[in-house]
Order: sequence, then C-alpha cells, then structure tokens
Amino acid sequence: MMLPKSLHFLAILLLLASCDEPVVEISPKGLLDKDVFTTVMVDVQLVEGMKVHKLGPMREKSPDMEAMYANIFEGHGINQEEFEATYDYYKARPKEMELIYEQVLDSLSKLDVQVKKIYNTPKNLTDSLNIDSITTSAAKRKFQPLK
Repeated sequence: MMLPKSLHFLAILLLLASCDEPVVEISPKGLLDKDVFTTVMVDVQLVEGMKVHKLGPMREKSPDMEAMYANIFEGHGINQEEFEATYDYYKARPKEMELIYEQVLDSLSKLDVQVKKIYNTPKNLTDSLNIDSITTSAAKRKFQPLK
C-alpha cells in the first residue's frame, strides 16, 4: 500500500521538528561555583548539627548562629546573598542538589573518621578524672588504689 505524498511530507516534517538541539541551561550570574558551594554546605551542615544539639528550641533566633553563618561566609569569601541565591538555584533542581548533598555527606563521613582517629588514640583515652588525681588523692588517704 502506497502512502500519499502528503503523509510522507508530514512524517519528514515531524521528524525534523523533533530533531532539536538539546537545551543548555546557563546558570545565572552571581551563583557560587559548585565546588565552593559544596564546601560551604559542609560547614553549614556542621553548624546545623551543632545548633540542634547545643541550642535546642532557641536555635532559630540565636545571635550565635548568625555569627557562625557570617563566619562561614567570610571564611569562604562569599556573602549571604550569594549563598542563598545558589541554594535556591539548586533547590529548584533536585537532582543536582542531591548530587551536592551526596558529596557533602561523603565529606562529613571523612571528617567523622578523622575526628574518631584523633580522639581514639591511646593518649586521648584517659579517664575524665585523670589517673594522677586518683593516685594523689589515695596517697593522702594513706591507701593505694586497686591495680
């Protein structure tokens, strides 16, 4: 069965219309570099974790928190507006934000391992009462601690 020439023409036209170049999105000016943003997010997550444990219900309006965020931004040579614009940009792109958070979690995990190595070394595993104070106290009482 032979299709009419008009259907051939229509099929070719639809095929050509669907062969569009992929859309390349250009990031707006003023956004932080993705690596810089990821590094800042690591610091922000550390502060957020501390905020939850240290400040409890008072955490949202704490002047300490504002100073900590300002310190983070200053340390990375950025300002709050740049951070918020970048955060909003990636928040609107969940797949990209998920990749950033995976890198943030990986960095936090590596930091956790480093901290545990430091605090689990034999010289850092001393008793909180300090062994010397027990020995000194026991000597004053004229008996020796159990060994």
